[in-house]
Amino acid sequence: MSAPFEAILLSRPFKFLIGVDEIEIVVHEEAIASQSPALEALMRGKMSESASRVATWVDVGRETFVRFAQFAYTGDYSVPKMIVSCQVPQPEQCEKATEVEKDLWAIEAPPTDDWASVFAARVKDKKKKKGAQLTNRERSRSLQTADYTIFDKSQVYALLQPRSKFADSCDPEIIDGPEENNITEALLSHTLLYILAEKWGIDSLKMLTLFKLHRTLSMLVLDSPKVPHVMELVRHGYAGTPDLETGIDGLRDLLCQYVAANVKIMSEHEAFLALIQDGGTFVRDLWKRVLPRIG
Repeated sequence: MSAPFEAILLSRPFKFLIGVDEIEIVVHEEAIASQSPALEALMRGKMSESASRVATWVDVGRETFVRFAQFAYTGDYSVPKMIVSCQVPQPEQCEKATEVEKDLWAIEAPPTDDWASVFAARVKDKKKKKGAQLTNRERSRSLQTADYTIFDKSQVYALLQPRSKFADSCDPEIIDGPEENNITEALLSHTLLYILAEKWGIDSLKMLTLFKLHRTLSMLVLDSPKVPHVMELVRHGYAGTPDLETGIDGLRDLLCQYVAANVKIMSEHEAFLALIQDGGTFVRDLWKRVLPRIG
């Protein structure tokens, strides 16, 4: 449950030193501490960070922390548009990519009849029913009655800006661009945030990052030149997530599903073969998903 905005605004400032350069970022304590019990203990418990109101996160990059803070304050986070050269979506993928949620702030255009026209019509109708001209006193009473009892529930107001100022930057999007693309950066924006959420037990953020990463991968038309980007994603994902005794971590599961579904294209690239030769938990998890497809 999100903390009330007033509680966030009135909470004490807390400083984070981010990355190897120890970039100072100051946030409201309530916004971050309310995300998980682990963060609550860090910022309000008996740790030295709570007393000094300073925490050092060397293993977190600036961009990742900014997205985390944005999520803590707004419930969502902005992502870079993935720039891909000469991407030609398949019909099914194109259809999925264009399905976006309706903006909560989007409203229909105001109806043509306003309060004035409704009021005039009702007064005119009353005159016809009476069949005679109203006296000044009756007309005054009619005006007062109409003014205070007629409430046009269909009246709408066109908003001048979205209710969320960052809504346009939060949905994953792929655009055509130059040969020098940013596929790895776009994919890791979700992965690194998931790793942070996993470390500090922020389940809601973990699910949001999986949702966005899944959507991004679904929109990406995979071919041989893109395989190294996916392999880099797999390396980071497995390096930053735990090997569970039972089951499999959510990010690892998503990555294995994607690789297994595209194993034919993957198997023709050296980057994939190099990762397979390294062995480890990724090969084990991938084999469990590829085997049913073979059988």
